[in-house]
Amino acid sequence: MTTTEPNRWTDRRTDAVSARKETYEQLRRASTWRLLAATKAPAVLAILQATFPAGDRRLPRSELVARVGAHLPLLHDDRDEAAPDDHDDAAPEDLDPSGEGRGGRSAAEYVDGWVREGYLTRRDDPQHTETTFEPSPATIDAIQFIASLEEHRPTTTQSRLQLVVQQFERLAQETETDRDVRLADLQRRRERIEAEIRDLAEGELMLPSPEASTDKLRDILQIATELSGDFLQYREDLRAVDLHLREQILSPEGSRGEILEQLLAGDDLLGQSSVGRTFTAFFRMLNDPAQTRTTQELVDRLLERDFARSLGRDEREKLAGVFSDLYEPAQEVLDVKTELYRSLARFVRSQDFRQHRVLLETLQEAQGLALAQKDEVPTRTPFPLELDLSRVLLSSVSQHRLKDPTDPGAPAEAEVHDATALSIEVLQDLVRTHDIDIVGLTTDINEVRGRSGQASLGDVLRERPAEQGLASVIGLMFLATNHAREREGSTEVLSWRELDGNDYAAKVPAFYFLEDVPLE
Repeated sequence: MTTTEPNRWTDRRTDAVSARKETYEQLRRASTWRLLAATKAPAVLAILQATFPAGDRRLPRSELVARVGAHLPLLHDDRDEAAPDDHDDAAPEDLDPSGEGRGGRSAAEYVDGWVREGYLTRRDDPQHTETTFEPSPATIDAIQFIASLEEHRPTTTQSRLQLVVQQFERLAQETETDRDVRLADLQRRRERIEAEIRDLAEGELMLPSPEASTDKLRDILQIATELSGDFLQYREDLRAVDLHLREQILSPEGSRGEILEQLLAGDDLLGQSSVGRTFTAFFRMLNDPAQTRTTQELVDRLLERDFARSLGRDEREKLAGVFSDLYEPAQEVLDVKTELYRSLARFVRSQDFRQHRVLLETLQEAQGLALAQKDEVPTRTPFPLELDLSRVLLSSVSQHRLKDPTDPGAPAEAEVHDATALSIEVLQDLVRTHDIDIVGLTTDINEVRGRSGQASLGDVLRERPAEQGLASVIGLMFLATNHAREREGSTEVLSWRELDGNDYAAKVPAFYFLEDVPLE
């Protein structure tokens, strides 16, 4: 009787296949896969491509719903497996003039569903009174994949292979540490250039075939087009890094203290991340005037070549604006990165993370208690707790007044508090208990005073807004009582914006800084 020895190679292959299957199971839940596998994928992709043509990367909700509503019969042709109760098989004649089908979902309902599925991304833009929407990175990937199937252009072209070889050769030359090898490479390159110069001087002009030149130009244009689709992913990756940093700050373990120290010191941890460094290098090169001017001149010269006439009109337009089309989405990514950095800095400097941490610990404690009792307390056991039923005040719709988003409305009446005197002991205790940034305030005072010779508290706040709100004002008062000269009988009104966005003002004695405040 013989026994079969275990085949280690087969076991490793089986483990690798199982691991890959698990990976694909996770990717199958991603928005890109779900969109491509949806029953109505052809209609959804076609509508999204028509809704967001070139130049319309972001649309307000009303316009988006109107554009989707124009193609609503395409979505009602067949039933969506993901929503079997929606009765999407309504015929076009079942649609009323408003774009809503009696037997199917409306355009607004489809838009909301696409947001939940991750096909669209909702943006609250402060420059618009209406919420805007744009295709998600998953939708961009799905559209590019379908476009690649439609064009049937092979990627294994000679031009792409040459691009790969050239990049390998350039990287090898730039990273070579042996001086003799680098000199030999430069000499060979010089010999090739001198040979080309001699051939050209003798009248021999060798050009690649028009077909090869056209293929190479289209490959370069394809790479440039893919760059514009990566900006959405950049923004999502930056938000993921921001969320990860906030989770580390709230976590009771790990490198929480080090991250807090870096943020309080002003370090840009978002910019230091891998995605931040990659985008910063890309943005710096994109905004290099000399590089951009030289590259645009090369593009203009290529458009004048004979082989470029075989390109389509859309390809020629994309090639002509290959760099100008990158500026606006790149600037939007930079704005998102800047806003996330400022929000993270405010989250740390305002001490809001302490409140979040206390709430997180309380929730974890309650969850732990619930999990400990789950096997001992039956789910149907009465719980000795009474809750009042929620109430709602019913009224007629006609009693409500429509709000005009362009009307700022009457300003809210200011709340006035009684004046109280603060002693130096009280100010010192407030500074100690509220972790006020005295070093930063001292630097602000010295910079403002250094430009004009003297500075009042109001002068400092006008040039250096109160980053910690009232805490910054208290810190300035503390420094003024120790290092500034008080003008007897005079007062000054200080204005600042609190961290909740509301404006406040306070009347305080007039202090003037006549000399630099020493750093302590």
